[in-house]
Amino acid sequence: MLDDFKHILKKPILLISLLAIATIPAIYTTIFLGSMWDPYDSMDQLSIDVVNEDTGAELEGEEIALGEDLVRELEDNDEFNWRFTSADEAARDLGRGEVYAVVKIPENASETASGLLGSDAGNIDIEIQTNPGYNFLGSVMGANAGNAIKDELSLSITKLYTETLIGNLDDIRANNEELHDALTEMQSGVQELIEGNGELVTGLEQMDTGMNQSADELSRGNAQVTDGLYEMDENLRNAQNQAPPQMDGQLAAFSRGVGELITANEAVQDGIDQMGPGVTDAAGELAEGSRQMNDGLTELEDALAEMTAEVEDGLAEFDGLELSDDNADFIADPIAVTETEVTEIENYGQTFAPFIVAVSLFLGCIAFSVLYPVNRSKTNYRNAWVMTVSKTLLLITHSLISTGILFAVLKFGFDLAIAEPGQFYLITLLWTLAALSVITVLVSLAGNVGKFIAIILLILQLSSSAGTFPIQTAGSMYQSLHPVLPMSYAVTAMREVIFDFEAVLSTQSTFLYLAVIITVSILLFAVINLLKFRFQKFEDISREMTRVEY
Repeated sequence: MLDDFKHILKKPILLISLLAIATIPAIYTTIFLGSMWDPYDSMDQLSIDVVNEDTGAELEGEEIALGEDLVRELEDNDEFNWRFTSADEAARDLGRGEVYAVVKIPENASETASGLLGSDAGNIDIEIQTNPGYNFLGSVMGANAGNAIKDELSLSITKLYTETLIGNLDDIRANNEELHDALTEMQSGVQELIEGNGELVTGLEQMDTGMNQSADELSRGNAQVTDGLYEMDENLRNAQNQAPPQMDGQLAAFSRGVGELITANEAVQDGIDQMGPGVTDAAGELAEGSRQMNDGLTELEDALAEMTAEVEDGLAEFDGLELSDDNADFIADPIAVTETEVTEIENYGQTFAPFIVAVSLFLGCIAFSVLYPVNRSKTNYRNAWVMTVSKTLLLITHSLISTGILFAVLKFGFDLAIAEPGQFYLITLLWTLAALSVITVLVSLAGNVGKFIAIILLILQLSSSAGTFPIQTAGSMYQSLHPVLPMSYAVTAMREVIFDFEAVLSTQSTFLYLAVIITVSILLFAVINLLKFRFQKFEDISREMTRVEY
């Protein structure tokens, strides 16, 4: 039953070699996984050249310099190793592989930004140069850095214009408030004018009436005086006829004086008759003009009221609007993204570990088949049953040792956080035993050709297990192989037990699938061993295919 173990113990070199092979998965995983354990934590070591050729511009009377602003922000940014240099030096650095990207800000960046609301608006052309031939992933990271600069510039421009527009809106609100106050004051003044003009009309009307009454009284009074003078003149003539001769001269002189008074009084009467209608006509015209003025003032008051109402409606639209720099920041960048993860990831290596572990264990199985003579002659065993049990126990032992060493390295060397460590080890053990069983069947049946088939099987699983990129990004052939080949299940199951979630290819399905592979492989191995004992030709062919020619 333990023939293979006895054989190994008799050959110390073989024992040491097998123990060394058992460490291959751990060594492979340590070297490979260690090189990429947390690359994103070292991105500040990636150099990016920034060439700022922006010459600045003026916007709304203020100087803007987008390039200088960006340089100042990047100087405080430690995400990458930003280097600020000239175009010639940047081109030389990129060609040598000293930097992974060159970001060039054109000289008209600020000028173009200042004219975005003009008729000749255009885009700011940011140039991003990478060298994917030197390192593709590095160039991808460099391009992402350039796009981050583009987004930062876009945000700066949006914020700049938003602050300007908000400032203009604030000025419009202030101007409308001043206009509203001025219109209100004008309304008050017009109202006072209307009231004063009404009093003026009333006064003119009263004056018109008074002037008519005064003119009539003057005319009547003056007529009475004239009549009195005529009577006096007539009385004087009668008295002159009756007076003594010595008084004729005096009465004649007095009569002449009365005549002059009559003439003068008649002239006064003519003046009174002319004055009355002129004064009343003028007063009437003034009153009519005042009434027309009152109508005009009323129309003006209505127009002012309408304008005031429109301004009030415009101001009402500003109610509740906070026009500040903080609001400009919110408008320029209104989206706050909250990212949540259903699994907790500590670093990049943790996510990549399942794939590396699966590959390293399969490679260890291939190495085992190369070193250990799986096709030992049947003469070393009593029968097919003993051969099968002995070799199966050896496969199990190798799987236990190999996965145990690997698990210890991951757990204590890398301090890999595993949600279900027991299930993780069980998966690695089943995966190793399944891979080793399949390879043993292939080698037992076809010798070196079987090893070649095992390598092809590894290659197919590398491309179809979705260990790196999502399987949806692979070709249709690999997507078809993904749910069939066992590595897909092993990788997914290890991810599930590390991060504690359940995927389409569940852990229970993996246990069952690997158990079936192991069982079927051992049964096939038993059948092959039985055929070797039954048919010597069968064993000769398999051993011939195993022999190495030197």
